[in-house]
Amino acid sequence: MKQYDSVTIAVLSRVFKKGVEEIDEYIQYGSQALQSILENSEDYRMVRARVVEYLSKNRDTSLITYWDEQYPEDLKHITHPPVCLFVRGNSEFLASSMFAIVGTRKITSYGKVVTEMFATELAKHFVIVSGMAYGVDTVAHYSALKVKRSTIAVLGSGIDYVYPKSNKSLYEEIIKNGCVVSEYLPWEEPKKYTFVERNRIISGLSKGVLVTEASIDSGALITAKFGLEQGKDIFAVPGDILRQTSTGPNYLIKSGAFLVTEPQDILDYYGFKNHRKLIELSEEEKELLESIVEESTIDSIVSRTGRAFSHVMLLLTTLELKGVVSRTERGNYIRLK
Repeated sequence: MKQYDSVTIAVLSRVFKKGVEEIDEYIQYGSQALQSILENSEDYRMVRARVVEYLSKNRDTSLITYWDEQYPEDLKHITHPPVCLFVRGNSEFLASSMFAIVGTRKITSYGKVVTEMFATELAKHFVIVSGMAYGVDTVAHYSALKVKRSTIAVLGSGIDYVYPKSNKSLYEEIIKNGCVVSEYLPWEEPKKYTFVERNRIISGLSKGVLVTEASIDSGALITAKFGLEQGKDIFAVPGDILRQTSTGPNYLIKSGAFLVTEPQDILDYYGFKNHRKLIELSEEEKELLESIVEESTIDSIVSRTGRAFSHVMLLLTTLELKGVVSRTERGNYIRLK
């Protein structure tokens, strides 16, 4: 059972740079040693008083520590989980099924369209998590809000520090329709390393991570890397091989990430199959599909349709991509629908 209140634990973690394991040892076995440290630290007393005053004045802000019931379960199991989370908005959304969408700050028109497409549909089934940065993050948040769904922003600063400043209105909308989250004290300014640190929280909260557009050195790939280490599902949207902002997703795909070209790919993966769109087939695709009887060889399909081998192979590939036929281990074809 926790022996110290949330403020004590939060300030201990920030002032003395203590992690969950160290604090847990203090709580379980070293309460007297801990008390001595706290009583003799002027920094601790000053920061604690400031946090107490802050929380009393900001009723829309809550403080959750690793040992609290409201702490997200998935986040407990990552490497170096945050000791505490300052949450502005409705913290109940942290108990939802969450999904991360991240990417480049230097978003292109292609990236904007792709991010809007995925975020709009995925927001109907998950709370969208991102980092409120320029570019893909901003589009992901706005897309969820546009369809009147909730979204969560994980900040690389304290929750009082809106970064970038141009996202002030987005910040306020997120608070009304979700929450903003930070492991830092409310007034802490962002540093380069804090954006890297927050990425592990974005992935840690989420069932999966989607990278829609990013360069190879983008922070989005750091989020994907954290997600991979945490055992999360990593998805990526392929892009133009000559475009710098497509090098990140293309690299992830080559490295084993799930290639996705429509939101339904992700929804199917998580079992939302009832929401699959009606698959449209051309007349010749329908004709070829009818020629597949039980398990059919390529030669038998060519014979039944009377079409050229190369054209039959092209049609079969298209039908595979549409998910209506599949190739067996013997290299033959079967109908799925």
